[in-house]
Amino acid sequence: MKKVSLNDIAQRLNVSKTLVSLVLSGKGKEHRISDDVCKKVIEVAKEMNYRPNQIAKGLRTGKTNTIGLIIADIANPFFGKLGREIEKELAKQGYRVMFCSSDESAEKSKEQIEMLLQGQVDGFIISPPRNSEDQIRSLERSNKPYVLIDRYFPEIDSSYVVIDNQEAAYKATMHLVHKKYKKIACITINADLVNMRDRLNGYKNALRDSGYEADENLIKILPFSHENNDVFKAIKELVGKNKNGVDAIFFTTSKVGIMGIESLSKLGLVIPDDVAMVSFDDPDSYKICYSPVTTIAQPLTDIGKMAVKVLLSEIINPMSSIKNQKITLKANFIIRKSCGS
Repeated sequence: MKKVSLNDIAQRLNVSKTLVSLVLSGKGKEHRISDDVCKKVIEVAKEMNYRPNQIAKGLRTGKTNTIGLIIADIANPFFGKLGREIEKELAKQGYRVMFCSSDESAEKSKEQIEMLLQGQVDGFIISPPRNSEDQIRSLERSNKPYVLIDRYFPEIDSSYVVIDNQEAAYKATMHLVHKKYKKIACITINADLVNMRDRLNGYKNALRDSGYEADENLIKILPFSHENNDVFKAIKELVGKNKNGVDAIFFTTSKVGIMGIESLSKLGLVIPDDVAMVSFDDPDSYKICYSPVTTIAQPLTDIGKMAVKVLLSEIINPMSSIKNQKITLKANFIIRKSCGS
């Protein structure tokens, strides 16, 4: 089916293409086009199922009502759900989304930012991969509005929406302490990202405040691109034959946590009878596990709403004195059976 053009609408109404363009771009009144004519143009455009060319519109107005969304890993349920919340919120505000997954690759993220800039997006929402600081600085210099989510770079003055990772990890570890677990391990990933550092620090601080010294032997830092075998090896070293091994594990990501459940099962260990666990994030699999998992659930809807609010405020009011907004939200701690509750 042929796409309806401005010229098609103009011919139907026997008016000029310019008049149709002015009306559909909301400029009818300022060019003294009567209300009756404006109404007729809009009615015919709807009747003919006219869809504006967003790129052409962007070239004329400098706006496309399109936002570039770059998440870190589409395979991670956390980012998939967060991306969906952001897309829903933007749709409410009349914006479309160009969706990309960097797969935690700085090189891929750089290519995606350049591609989206060529596509005339109005702004960006990004969960930046590690080693992508130069990309964010470049985006800052371009004066293109952007907001970082989930993680940020402390040395770069930018807008971001995150949770209080240190407080959340502290609370989760203290819960294990209060449940009388004595040897609480932490399995995390080797990443130069502030959220991972904060989660590990929250774990250590909780142990110290409880009178325990944070034992580095109970902390397993996995390669960033970890696999099941990495998690299995770490857990096997931690639990031993479970006589002198750990009695609880704090997982700093749900990806590691899911692999951890599988590894514990392979070792013949039962949650929480042999080893208790608590994990960041709350994928659906945690709710239906044979021992539903105690989790630190990030407020995905609130993160999405705040990220959109901050970004659109910068797009709509570029000259506003309110810049580089830093939003830190509280996580929800959900207690289930994996801690023996």
